[in-house]
Amino acid sequence: MLNKILFSYFTLEALIALVQKISTLLSAKLPENPMATKLISRLQPQIATALQAIGSTTKTPLTQNVKGADVRRDNTYRSLRDHIQAGLGRQNEAYRAACEALWPEFEKNGLKLYNIARDKETAAIDSLLADLLKPKNQPHLVTTFTTEWVTELDNDNRAYVEATRERSAIRSTDDTVLDQEAFKDLKTSLDLLENMLNTMQAMGDPANIDEVIAEVSQYISEANTAAKQSKSNTVKTETETE
Repeated sequence: MLNKILFSYFTLEALIALVQKISTLLSAKLPENPMATKLISRLQPQIATALQAIGSTTKTPLTQNVKGADVRRDNTYRSLRDHIQAGLGRQNEAYRAACEALWPEFEKNGLKLYNIARDKETAAIDSLLADLLKPKNQPHLVTTFTTEWVTELDNDNRAYVEATRERSAIRSTDDTVLDQEAFKDLKTSLDLLENMLNTMQAMGDPANIDEVIAEVSQYISEANTAAKQSKSNTVKTETETE
């Protein structure tokens, strides 16, 4: 049986590299096999499209606008949260009491909103703002000098929503293939490849099918290991920079 590809660990670039190696092997080992030939014919234009699509999700100006808006609201949220948290240790009794009244609102809505999915973050910030702007909290915002700060967070959150709306509106009329779509197409073809090779092996035809599957499985094993290591390093780097 063919080794499973651990797609969740792969970037588009890594998947393309694996597909290219497999296509080259099949062309050399199964040059006359109609099923292999048909699959290779399917893969070639997908590879070309995928190469053009690399980074398409993040390289457009509108996507950069969305990312920038997300970073700004994250920074505003973090600075506001940290300001209130720092006030919990102040000697000024009135200031400390105001922070103690506001801090549970942050705890309720999540102290690391920036780590959750962006749409969920938008909703969480909206909820936090609604709690902070309750009448009972108005005096506390004044005491902690954060009334304008809360308004800034609201504006930044709205700016993020508007940036995503603009990007979605443009994408609805844009026929550029995005990297996620290219990845999905390659995955579909690789699933077909798995079924094809496993069927060939079960039938024992062609005669060299065991050799082919062993080599393809080795490619997959090596690619899985490299992809897992790359993702692990990326997660570690992101964690260290938080």
